[in-house]
Amino acid sequence: MFRRVFTLFLLVSLSLLGLTLSGCRDSVLDPDDPVSLSFWHVYGAQADSPMNNLVREFNQTVGQEKGVVVNVTSLSNSTAMHFPLVAAAKGEPGAGLLPDIFVAYPKTVLTIGPERFADWKGLLKEETVRSYVPSFVEEGSVNGRLVMLPVAKSSSALFVNSVIFDSFAKEKGFSYDDLLTWEGMFRAAEAYYEWSGGKAFFKYDDWLHYSMVNLASYGEELFPGGRLNFDSPQFAKIWKRLAKAAASGHVCLLDGYSTTAMMTGEAICGIESVASILYFKDRVTFPDNTHMPLRLRILPVPHFSDGEALAIQRGSGLCVPKSTVKKEKAAAVFAEWLTEEEHNLPFVMTAGYLPVKSAAYERIRDPKNIVSPTPNAVELYNTVNRIRDNYRFWVPPYFDGYGELEKKFCEEQMKLFARYREACAGKPVSQNILDAMFKEFRAVME
Repeated sequence: MFRRVFTLFLLVSLSLLGLTLSGCRDSVLDPDDPVSLSFWHVYGAQADSPMNNLVREFNQTVGQEKGVVVNVTSLSNSTAMHFPLVAAAKGEPGAGLLPDIFVAYPKTVLTIGPERFADWKGLLKEETVRSYVPSFVEEGSVNGRLVMLPVAKSSSALFVNSVIFDSFAKEKGFSYDDLLTWEGMFRAAEAYYEWSGGKAFFKYDDWLHYSMVNLASYGEELFPGGRLNFDSPQFAKIWKRLAKAAASGHVCLLDGYSTTAMMTGEAICGIESVASILYFKDRVTFPDNTHMPLRLRILPVPHFSDGEALAIQRGSGLCVPKSTVKKEKAAAVFAEWLTEEEHNLPFVMTAGYLPVKSAAYERIRDPKNIVSPTPNAVELYNTVNRIRDNYRFWVPPYFDGYGELEKKFCEEQMKLFARYREACAGKPVSQNILDAMFKEFRAVME
């Protein structure tokens, strides 16, 4: 009898101890002594960005209740944000400290060192982690640790100014179906150059993606062992086809984003993130200050007809550098609130992204769930669903030194294309010229 009573007493005591410890963990946050988190993000480079609006809502509701205050201290684009984040991580003079929470691409995390970040699997409940789209979680994981929490994901798409394309297509016998393959895209680019009196047809925001995705569609890697795959005949074929179009003037080689090139008339097509929809205006302004309407048709990115139809899965993740238990707990409260369907779905659809929870991801199939169903938004999400149903999502590989290699690839390729365009000056680009270009590119990259 004594043993039974003692055992019961012990079990009750352990249960009470567990509840006490649990209460201690939950009481790390105190609304009377709020913790402040500095936050850097990339969602809309303006004061009334969709993310800033969400931060204000969080601070006024759950943040106030739990004792968490999120302060947006930097707002930029992902490319520009990479460098100050890396500088802060390295402790460079004048760089300041890493923010408590920030949005970054994998290349930034790998450059800083994934071991320096908290594991979201330890900060969030297991069922919460399971509620995210599995491929998004996989993309944000390094060595089994979830260091980049999905907040808003995207893919790439082909944006077309239908006002100009429709006139060109009617006269020259093209259709939007021609733009679904690279063979048709390059034929259209050549015909448009002649029809327009020497204007470029399209621009690609990230020229490295052109080579990576298309080589992957043939089952090959662009960077086996972290080095460019110059020995691949398929890479040579893919690269030379683009080089021919670039040297012939069919491709826009200007710096900046495709959105800008389309809105200034430098190109009528742009391959860029689906989130670029946020930055398009409804007219083209030419250098002589004349205007014309800009109406968008949005298509999947072209693929070569004999390769697999791949669509890049892209997007940044939410990162928390290791710090104090209190700050990490506060970051988890904010992240969980931010990715709940009722907050995440309106945010991503306002900004042109994809929701990150599996349930919300399925909801975007129904046009009735589109937030602010403008013609552009309906067109965009119809295309997103078309991509999901007919293409396989592909995640770019990331490795040590990827960021530097990506930068060098794009810069050296553009310099080479621009130089050969000037040298060819409208003359036919022969196979000998293409072979010389590829050889020269290989020499500068190896």
